[in-house]
Amino acid sequence: MELVSERAGSDPVAQSVAAYSDRARAYEATHAAKMSDAAARFAGSLPTPSSILDAGCGPGRDLERFVAHGHAVRGIDLNPTFVARADAHAPTSQGDLRDVAAQFAAGSFDGIWASASLVHLSEAETVDVLGQFAALLRPRGKFFACVKCAGATGWLDEPDGRRWYTVWDPEKFAGSVADAGFTIDAVDHDVFVEVWATRRDYRTRDAG
Repeated sequence: MELVSERAGSDPVAQSVAAYSDRARAYEATHAAKMSDAAARFAGSLPTPSSILDAGCGPGRDLERFVAHGHAVRGIDLNPTFVARADAHAPTSQGDLRDVAAQFAAGSFDGIWASASLVHLSEAETVDVLGQFAALLRPRGKFFACVKCAGATGWLDEPDGRRWYTVWDPEKFAGSVADAGFTIDAVDHDVFVEVWATRRDYRTRDAG
């Protein structure tokens, strides 16, 4: 696996992720209070304890929340600065979500949480990763993901760096999640579209 710094020059995803390193502490402070209700809702949707993968965990904000709810949590992120900070909350590895199925055994998790971690991927890359997430979840496992649904796809110059964002039509994103092997439980959207889903029980489906 190439490090993010080695890939950033030619890869929009790695370049976008690398931009977080210079102001990692400021980013952590800015986003510390966000998504608390959603994280609690997700944690409460699973029996305690359950195994959760925080896919694209950043500096570990939601890892800490899920641990506090009594779950067994793993983190993965491409940014090494974030990985070092997240590892203080729960075991965290550096890895590319586009290769996430190679990082863990199939059926390893009861839940996968992907909070704004797919925003820098292209639509095609995201669709592929959704399929990998489905493979990593146990039947009836819970899944959450949110992506941008406002603005324009392309490069965006932000105060803390320049990053690529893919903007989704909410129905298209929810459809892509369903096509990956999930039953859609709820869809909420504003600037981001949030999809709550359950991994279909393929054993039941195949038997029928």
